[in-house]
Amino acid sequence: MTPRMTSAGGTSNRSPDPLAAGPLALRLRRDDGASIRLFVSGPKDAPPPAILILDGLGCAGWAFERIVPLLSEQRRVVLMHYRGHGQSPDPPRPWRLSIPTLADDAAAACEHLGIGPVVAVGFSMGFPVALELYRRHRERVAGLLSLAGPSGRVLDSFQGTQNFRRLLPLALAATKIARDVTTRTWRKWLPSPLSRELSLRSGQVNAERIEVADLELYMRGIAAMNPELFLAVVDEAQRHSAADVLPTITVPTLVVAGARDNFVPLATMRALVAQIPRAQWKVYPAATHALPAEFPLEIADEIAGFIDHTVAPSMSSRT
Repeated sequence: MTPRMTSAGGTSNRSPDPLAAGPLALRLRRDDGASIRLFVSGPKDAPPPAILILDGLGCAGWAFERIVPLLSEQRRVVLMHYRGHGQSPDPPRPWRLSIPTLADDAAAACEHLGIGPVVAVGFSMGFPVALELYRRHRERVAGLLSLAGPSGRVLDSFQGTQNFRRLLPLALAATKIARDVTTRTWRKWLPSPLSRELSLRSGQVNAERIEVADLELYMRGIAAMNPELFLAVVDEAQRHSAADVLPTITVPTLVVAGARDNFVPLATMRALVAQIPRAQWKVYPAATHALPAEFPLEIADEIAGFIDHTVAPSMSSRT
């Protein structure tokens, strides 16, 4: 899945001028052989900080289709496709898919592009990645923003039960034993009209707010993934926690949650924000876990306002 923006390809590890008039599509080569796809938009002379979008599990920009163009009118915006997501191919085996590895990829992307510090916007699983970016590369982070993103162990509160966490080892084993059958089923079922209809009717998304095209884009993107890699990332995300980072945060932080989110319940998000010193907090009563896609204009305003009124002044006071 690619953001709907004009792009120019790149294959080397260094671009002659990655922040020239964009948007640009670049490819970052990592030391372990992984190839990371980056999308950069916004004016080359935009004031700091830049915005780094750290997407959710299985996502590659679908929820930010209408947000990125709005934000990039005033600021540099970077969207990274995780390893094995979207236009980033599966990395070499043995896979390195841990949350710290994804955070290191994000730091390498900032270095490659010559930007920073950034406001790390983490959607869902992207917020644990943002927290690890802050832990491991603190100098690169000017602010943190969670969009329905917990601190880790994403399956502990999934649907209010631990059933999926208990089934994960079985699912992992099944994909390894029957790779071909699993992949065919995966790629046939996920993009199907029935799958889309079940998602709309189940209450997992707000059917009155989300665009059907966005949901289809998400389903197609998930279906294109290697199911074994997808579940391996789920396993890494479930075992990882950055809760210990929360009380140490000194940069401005905004947490945005959906009151109808069944994946990361509101109680989980309230507990998260209570542990972050001076964190700002906003709840959208009609939003589900797909809140960036359901309320794109509002979320773009939240991000821009947070940067203009909180992060940028904080940066100025430190210089």
